[in-house]
Parts: sequence; structure tokens; C-alpha cells
Amino acid sequence: MNSSSQATGRSTAISATEDDSSCCIIQIENPIYSPKRLKKSAGGQSCCIFRIPPTLFQANETAYKPKVVSIGPYHHCDGEVDKDHLQMIQEHKQKYLAFFLSKINPKDVYMTDLRKVVSGMEERIRDSYSEDLKFDREKLIDMMILDGCFILTLLIVVSKKSTWRINYADDPIFTLRWILPTLRSDLLLLENQVPFFVLQDLLKASRLFPSSSLNEMIFAFFSYSMRRPKKVWEERKNLDANHLLDLIRKTYVPYVTQKTQEKICTNVFCCSSENTWFNILSRTKKNVQAEPPSLIGSARKLQLRGIQFKQKEKFETPLDITLKSGVLEIPKLTFDDFFSSLLINCVAFEQFNMKCSTEMTSYVTFMGCLINTDEDATFLSEKGIIENYFGTGEQVSLFFKNTGKNVAFSISKSFLSSVFEGVNEYTSQGYHVQWAAFKYTHFNSPWAFLSSCAALILLMLTMLQAFFTAYPYFRPPK
Repeated sequence: MNSSSQATGRSTAISATEDDSSCCIIQIENPIYSPKRLKKSAGGQSCCIFRIPPTLFQANETAYKPKVVSIGPYHHCDGEVDKDHLQMIQEHKQKYLAFFLSKINPKDVYMTDLRKVVSGMEERIRDSYSEDLKFDREKLIDMMILDGCFILTLLIVVSKKSTWRINYADDPIFTLRWILPTLRSDLLLLENQVPFFVLQDLLKASRLFPSSSLNEMIFAFFSYSMRRPKKVWEERKNLDANHLLDLIRKTYVPYVTQKTQEKICTNVFCCSSENTWFNILSRTKKNVQAEPPSLIGSARKLQLRGIQFKQKEKFETPLDITLKSGVLEIPKLTFDDFFSSLLINCVAFEQFNMKCSTEMTSYVTFMGCLINTDEDATFLSEKGIIENYFGTGEQVSLFFKNTGKNVAFSISKSFLSSVFEGVNEYTSQGYHVQWAAFKYTHFNSPWAFLSSCAALILLMLTMLQAFFTAYPYFRPPK
């Protein structure tokens, strides 16, 4: 065998021949060259801000793109024609930065101090993104300071932590009704994030407020679009997160599952010796004969098989779904543009991050099973479970179908696994299944009820007629 190799820049070409009968040319990437679109470090613990893959992006193109403001490097607005719609808020960022500096300068904190703080985090910032950032050191630092101070100013003004609101009495961002709600949605897009530690350290360096108050300001800012009991915010004020989207996602996670999740290692490569990936596969093969859990039917089909639907009155989060004695209790879901955008980006984040739980994915899968058609959406609306501001029932059904498409999901590892199993078990057999089908067939509407009553009366009259016809035969008169 004769072989030769030649290194040329980024790749090495290796050719091999044997008996002049075969020839193989292999292109091997230069070890110095590293991937750009999905870095090697993207699979690490520090990476938390990802590009949306085409499989998810094609299902809902507008759900992942910012509408008015760009945050971070992925959608950075730098005069590009296709990002002209982001230029309006970009022009306001400089004004907000100048105001932020005017408030911290009396505390002997200056721009140089903020730059020093952010420059010390440059490597952590770059490792937080799945894509190799095209920005040099100086531009990346300037971007983080500009976007970070803009977000902090918004939070401080809206949360009323200070009297800054007086200075923004005529600011169009706060006076025009449509801008703030759109900003809230844009700040919770997966591709539109800065690492949470950037906001924490900038707030700490500013000496305006303790960094521990950051969560409270964030909750106050988003509470206008998320009506939640005050107790929920209080219980979660010490949550740690990767970015704003992750923090808000965690407020939807039921408190019980959060405690359970802390004890579970979700990364298959960082388990204990008894729970290595290969041992898990071995146990799976041994238990391959066990019947795997399955998805459930739509709301209307489940009703025909005896499941009753009820709006849950007392609940911690909208994800707190329970099944008791055939009664499926689901918290009221206010379905609008904000929640749909939040939901779809949370699902995308859970698909990427191996160390985070998958409650939002489980919820989307469960609701997607229930809302298979527009009739299912209408039925759940009549039960008070869905308050639909999103569009027609068909649009709601289509949303859940698209969001759950091409998503990796395991029912057995879902926090709703017991509900999936309980519904399937309850609807598989029992007298209640036949009784529910009978009620639907004969008593579903007033006309069906009247028809059933007429048929019953006719049957009784026929039986009476048959009785009186046969009676003289068996008991002839004397």
C-alpha cells in the first residue's frame, strides 16, 4: 500500500492505493480548525444560549425572531437592511445608557468600572453562546454593557424601585401602549438573551441596588403580562438562572418537581457509576418487554370514555395538572401572544439544555394531545380551562401541533407521567367507559334525549302490547 499526505491550510488530504484497484481520498479537518455554527463547548455546562435549528424554526418562523429590540449578538442590529425594524429601540439604548451612567457616577462608578467588570467575564460570555461570536473583544464588551444597562433601566423604572419614572414620564417606550408588551415578549426569546451573570454583576457594580433584588425587579416587570399570585413570586425570588427566559421558565415549574429535579442528574455523561449511560442502556434492554407508556387521546374522545374535565381552582402554576377518580383538573390557561411566544421558546431551550428539566415540553405535549382539533379547543373553552385570546380554536390546535413537532420527549421521565398513565388506565376498561359512551349517544343534546325517550316509550308500549296479546293464550278466560 502506498500512501501520501499533504496538509493544505484547513484540511489534510490522504490518498491510498492498493494493487491499483482502489483509490480512496479522505479529507480530514485540521485539528486547529474548530466548528463555528455549533462550537465544541456548546455541549458543555456553561452554554445556555442557542441558535434555533431549522427543524424547529420552519414550524414557526416568527416565534423566535425579535420584533422591536435585539439583545445580545445573534440579532445584533448594526445597520443591516433586514433588521431595520430593530433600529428604533437600538437608537434609544444610547440614551438609556447615558441616563444609567448619570445615576451611578455620583456613587463613584464610571464607564471604565463597568468595562472592567464585563471584560473579566469575556470568556464566560463567549462560552454561554453555542455559536462562535464574530465580534472582537471591545465590541463584545460594549454590546454587553449597552444591552445590559438598557435591560436594567427598564426593570428599575417599571418595578418602581426608584423615582426614575419621573424622568421617563414622556418617554415613548413607556407611554405608547404597544411597545412594553412587545418588549417583554422579545426579552424572552431564546436567541435574544444575555447571560444572567452579566445583569447580576452590572447591577452589583453600579451600587444602585443589591444584586439579590434583581429577581424581584424582573418579576415586577413581567407580572404585567403574567398574572400570578404574589406568593408565587415570593417563593421564587432566590431562583438562580442562566438568563431571563430560564428564570421565567422556572417560575412555571411546580415547586415539588423543582426539589425532585435537584436530586436527578439529567446529563447522561455525568451520572454516578451505577447510572452511567451504558448501564442505563443495559437496564433498558432487560426491561424491554415492559409496556411503554403511551400518549392520550383528545379531549372529546376522553370525554366519551368517561374522563370528566374540570377547571382547577387552587393551583401553584398552570402546569399543575392532576387526575382524581376520573376527573382531570387543569388550571385555567390564558392563551395569548405573550404566553404562546414564551411557551415555544421554553420548549426550544429545554431541547438544547441537558441539565434543565422538561416541564414545558411535557405540558405542550399533554395539551397537544388534548387539543387535536378546533372542537377540542372549543370544548375546553366551554369548561373554563382555556381563555383564548390567541385566535380561533383551529389556530390554538395548530399551535400545539407545530410546537410539539420534531421535539424529543419521554413520557416515562415527564413530570406528568402519572397523569398520562392514569388517563390511559382509566379509559381502557370499566363500566364507566360504557356508561359514558351510552350517555353521549343518547343524552348528548335535547333532541337526542327526546329521541331516546320516544324510543323507550315505544319499546315499553310494544312490550305491553305483546304481554296483553300473549296473556289470554296462557291464561284463557274461564
